[in-house]
Amino acid sequence: MTAIPTVEVPLLGVRVSPLRRQELLRHIQTAVHERRRMVVAGHNLHSVYLWHHLPDVRDFYARAGAVIIDGMPLLALLRFWPAEPRGRTQPDQAAPVQDHPRSPVAAESSVTWSTEHRLGSTDWLGGLTELANISRVTALGGTIEAAAAAQEYFESLDSHISWQSIPADPWRDEHLGTVIEHIRAHDPQVLLIGMGMPLQERIADELSGRLGVPVIATVGGALDQLGGVQALAPRQVGAWGFEWLWRLASDPRRLSGRYLLEPVKLAALLMRRPR
Repeated sequence: MTAIPTVEVPLLGVRVSPLRRQELLRHIQTAVHERRRMVVAGHNLHSVYLWHHLPDVRDFYARAGAVIIDGMPLLALLRFWPAEPRGRTQPDQAAPVQDHPRSPVAAESSVTWSTEHRLGSTDWLGGLTELANISRVTALGGTIEAAAAAQEYFESLDSHISWQSIPADPWRDEHLGTVIEHIRAHDPQVLLIGMGMPLQERIADELSGRLGVPVIATVGGALDQLGGVQALAPRQVGAWGFEWLWRLASDPRRLSGRYLLEPVKLAALLMRRPR
């Protein structure tokens, strides 16, 4: 398993891989080329909240090879309270990857943080088309209509990649065997799972243990956003740290608890945590 060195986010206690877009794509390209397994995940305040509450989520992130920064609050903490990066080796895992000299962690003893380190799934998914050695990608998630919209988006890209979109909403565990058959038939080098947390992490673990896909990435609502089912915030809004407000205004009924209540609960939990 590929494991990229990480840094700890001050105050929050979680660890992330300080990667920019091209650095992440290089790691994906290498993992596919060498048939070396890698799980790509992302951390934002929602995932941090779940990480502190659910042991299975903590275990998933401990096994992930790359944990990108998918939230400006995490990046802000890293910029104001910088932490020294260090390699991470989990039991029964390979040592952290050191064969990418342009990776900021592998090459430097500290990180010069920039907004480029905030890397949402929609920021890098299109970059798969830039990787010549990737020819098959499967996307799992969304309703039948949403999966069809994502497929239409992927096929609109000027790309050599053969895309497969599999709907997974609503999800039932008895569907897993059929899903595995469809994925094996396509034989993807990259599997994207967009099913919402913490379901997508559980499914990623299941599929990682039963399939030989080199790269599995949990991408949340990115498939719905690229397909136009959910509103995609302008990139500059995310750079300013207001994507959460854009999404809240777009779907207040579904997201009010996540963006208005969870941060308060997380802050209360962190204040009670032993130091």
